[in-house]
This record gives sequence, C-alpha cells and structure tokens, in this order.
Amino acid sequence: MSMRRRGRPIGFATMAAALTTLALAAGAAPLTASAAAPGTTDVLAGGSARPASGHQALPCIRPSVSTNDELTSLFDDYGDSAGRWTGADSSYSVPLPGGRTAWIYSDTFLGEVNPDHSRPADSPFVHNSIIVDDGGTLTTYTGGTTDAPASLVTVPGGDEAQNWYWFGDATVEGGALRVLLLEFKKTGTGVFDFAFAGSAIASFDVATMALTGTTALPESGIHWGSAILEDGGYTYVYGVEDQQAQKWAHLARVPSGQLTDPSAWRYLADGGWATTPTASKRVLEGVSNEFSVQKVHGAYLLVTGDATEALSAKIVGYAATSPEGPFGHKTLLYSTPETGGNVFTYNAKAHPQFTHGRTITVTYNVNSFDTADVYADVANYRPRYIDVTANLGPCAS
Repeated sequence: MSMRRRGRPIGFATMAAALTTLALAAGAAPLTASAAAPGTTDVLAGGSARPASGHQALPCIRPSVSTNDELTSLFDDYGDSAGRWTGADSSYSVPLPGGRTAWIYSDTFLGEVNPDHSRPADSPFVHNSIIVDDGGTLTTYTGGTTDAPASLVTVPGGDEAQNWYWFGDATVEGGALRVLLLEFKKTGTGVFDFAFAGSAIASFDVATMALTGTTALPESGIHWGSAILEDGGYTYVYGVEDQQAQKWAHLARVPSGQLTDPSAWRYLADGGWATTPTASKRVLEGVSNEFSVQKVHGAYLLVTGDATEALSAKIVGYAATSPEGPFGHKTLLYSTPETGGNVFTYNAKAHPQFTHGRTITVTYNVNSFDTADVYADVANYRPRYIDVTANLGPCAS
C-alpha cells in the first residue's frame, strides 16, 4: 500500500475580478468553506512558493458535497464480485477513444472478496494496474497471468520487492496512452522505507493496453507526473519536490504530441522556460504527491490534499489564470470522514471529463497504518468518489 507523503468551478475571469473558478464542490457531507485571499503568490527566501495573504477579501465559496453514486456502485460491485481488482490507490483517469475511460492505479489488490467484505490474506498484490471502463463494463489490465499476476510495468532487471514503478497521471497522444512512471526503491525493512529513484513514461496501445515501450526522463529530483493538463497546444506536466515535511509543485511543458521526446521538455524556471530540468522552480507549496489541474471557464483549478498539515483530512482547491500560476484562493472543499485512528486519506484529485456545470468529480484514497485494517474490510483500501458543487456568495458575519 502506498502513501506518498507523497468538478466544476465557476471560473475567475481575472485574479482581480476573482473567483469564478472555484465554484466547485467535493465530498459526501456538509463542509465548512474558508474565505480565500486573492491569488497572488509570494516567492519567499529559499524559493518557497506560497499563496499570499493580506489582500481584499473575496466572496466566500460554499461547497455542497455528495457521494458519486454511479462510480461508487460501479467499482464496489466490480471489486466485490469480479474476482479480479479489489482495491487500489492513485486513481487517475483519462478519456480514451470511443468513449472509454482508463483508470490508472498504483498499488493494487487482486483476487476475491470474502462474504464478510474482508480481503483474503493471500490476495495477490501488484504495484500498478489499469482498469478500462467501456460503457460500464470494466476490464483490469496487469502483467503476468490471471493465476500469477504481476505489475503492468516493471523496472527492467529489477526485483519488485526492492524497486518498482508507481503510476502518475496520463494522457493520450494519437494511438498511445502515455502514463508517467515514478520509480521507487526499498531503503529498509519498514512498510514506508522507500525512496524516489527517477521518472519515466510508459506507452500503451490504446486499443489493447499492451505496453509498447518506456522512455526515461532526465534526473532532476522532481517526481514528474503528479498532474497533467492539455492546454493551448502544450502538454503541461506537474511534478512534486518532496521533502517529506514540505512539498512544492513544479511545472514542465512540451508541445502536444511530443511527451516522449525528452529534448522537447521545458521547465518553468525563474525568468521563463528552461531546457535544464534542475532549473525548475517551485510553483506552489503544500500540494500532495498527486493532485489535478483543470481549465474551467478560462481559469485553472488545482485540487489537492492539504499537505501543509500532516496526514490532513482536508481537500482544498487553488485557482490561477494560467497553468503556471500563481495559484491562490486556497479554499476548503471537503474533509474526509474516514480519517482517524490508523486510517488516513490522501492524494485527492479531480477528474475533468466528469465535470458538469458547477460540479466536479473528486477521488481520494483510503489506507491504514495497520495492515490488518486493509484486510479486515476492503473499504479501507478503496478509492472514494465524491461530487463537489460550489456557489459564491457574501461571507456570513
């Protein structure tokens, strides 16, 4: 199980005119919205990018939240009865040709579910997988065989017990599904004793999900693939600088269709776009290892778990007028009810293809520090699916 400490907004016409973009929502219970400060970003000493405060107050955002019953039922029914996928994390999604959707997962449990909703102790476990939803019919793709499954993508020459790939966000280029890969390696015997070892890109045939190749990315220390945005003829790839207690978003871009050409990548740096990955600058502090950025009504919404707090239950949104930011208007969208005791939630993100009006669909992952919880109830290691709808209005006194 991985823990990487690792909708529809309305839209901001401009930062000054403000906040049309965060007319979103998320969650399955009432939540308290925080008033947001305007979205300029101060670059602090040491390169930290933080939303600025102290500007004129903006209208308050009042999100309302509900469970996305369609996706919840779809994956619960499939996970309980198909004898294949029973739970996973990461939970990215990308539209495929023909109206299909690829759901991109990292650590994945396979096999059966017991009648009492527990997970058998001998359940197969792999580090990455994909489910394709074709009109409500789900198909799981892994490596290996049905009797002896393996991760869909493995580190060449590696030992899955010692080094592996987790999946990042994905996009489609022509007939290829491109999935960002994050390589990790064991550093000790503990469950969370692992370290980042580099980024790459996996390419799959969109029709068959057959792996057609991998492309290594230059070393930079950044976990590229936290989010992908297609916009204005470019593929924007967000990454995370993970210092454990602190995390910062970084940004690269490449002309659309050239993701697997490392020489075409440019990295947002002080003064503009640079060819050197180590020149990449910090864009926003406090993101989780996985998040989302989407364009809504001409503005850009970033949805993330709140990494400014350790093991936070909060899902928050930021807004900007360009993909590179600055991101501001930090607003609480939802607090996850599962968080407590050994159970924690992480890596919230929105799924733009399911956006309708002012409603966005958000997923987040559930896990536990006590592995027994994950086996005792499959729900303790399955994504949650919520719809967030938000409106702007005067702040209550």
